[in-house]
Amino acid sequence: MAITEYGQYMPLAGSPGQLANYQEYAADSYPAKEIIPFGAAVQLAADGTGVVPVKTDGNPIGIALSRGIHDYTTNADDQKYLVGQPVPIVKRGNIFVVAGGDVTNGVAVQVDATTGKFVASGGINFSRAVFRGNATADSLVQIEINLP
Repeated sequence: MAITEYGQYMPLAGSPGQLANYQEYAADSYPAKEIIPFGAAVQLAADGTGVVPVKTDGNPIGIALSRGIHDYTTNADDQKYLVGQPVPIVKRGNIFVVAGGDVTNGVAVQVDATTGKFVASGGINFSRAVFRGNATADSLVQIEINLP
């Protein structure tokens, strides 16, 4: 039986870094060398032993998966990984991220290193990733990644 209504089986998209569907995904784990927000594109640190948010000359290796927890009573600033925490990095699958401008379904993904948002042009190439929906600036959009 096909899943025809997203919210029937999975929570609706609510935050960057949230898996977008039940299809198979692959993730590696690295320690955070800097603070990494959920849903951020990451690259290996200079020493290769951890990850940092993508820099201007960086090579994205995946997206930080959200832990899906948030303290709503105090509205805590907890939507990130702190230095030293293990970070699951999605390398293959569908995940929600924040659009940095108008994006269109099927267009190749790029990352704006200054804002950390995902754009259709003017950023760092995120090889083997495409947008899987249309979106406007600062809204959630689904992307599909297929990195080795």
